[in-house]
Amino acid sequence: MGEVREFKEPKPYSRERLEEALYFLLQMRRNYIERKDFIFNMNAFLNSARSVTWVLKKEFAHNPSLKAWYSQKEDEMKEDKFMSFFVKLRNVSVKEKTPGHKVSLKWAYAIPVSGKLDAFGYSENKVSGDEKETGSILVLPTRDKNGMHGKPKLITPTYSLVTGWEFDEAPKGYAIKDILGLCAIYYDKL
Repeated sequence: MGEVREFKEPKPYSRERLEEALYFLLQMRRNYIERKDFIFNMNAFLNSARSVTWVLKKEFAHNPSLKAWYSQKEDEMKEDKFMSFFVKLRNVSVKEKTPGHKVSLKWAYAIPVSGKLDAFGYSENKVSGDEKETGSILVLPTRDKNGMHGKPKLITPTYSLVTGWEFDEAPKGYAIKDILGLCAIYYDKL
């Protein structure tokens, strides 16, 4: 009888680490309104995402052509202010504390859009911070078939709380501080 040999397929650990980072990014999105869950998953994302390049470097250290390619990419990443921002965040997260952030809750309203089922338009100018106007009625202009102003439509908006997560500072060259958005950009760069 023939001998049975076990064949082990090489496992790309760097790809697994990238998938792990995506998992935590999706958990952040899924737990956006749960403070502790969001923070724990953010810290896990920062750690997993940062380790992708380290694992890649170690995994392919024996391959000279990949080593040369990675050396060039490493120089590019060191010059990239966005990537450096996340290296700093990961170091703070692992070695000191959760990176500086803030969460905000605001009242926002949604207005049903005529002619479209289950569609809503959002208005920035009605976000009023910590309080909402419960008795407000909005007047929406309408148009008749000739494009002229028709009879105004009166509606009562639907209110909901909107959660926002932001880092205390934005990476250089970026105006936004939104944690989930910036983490998604970082993941995409990896």
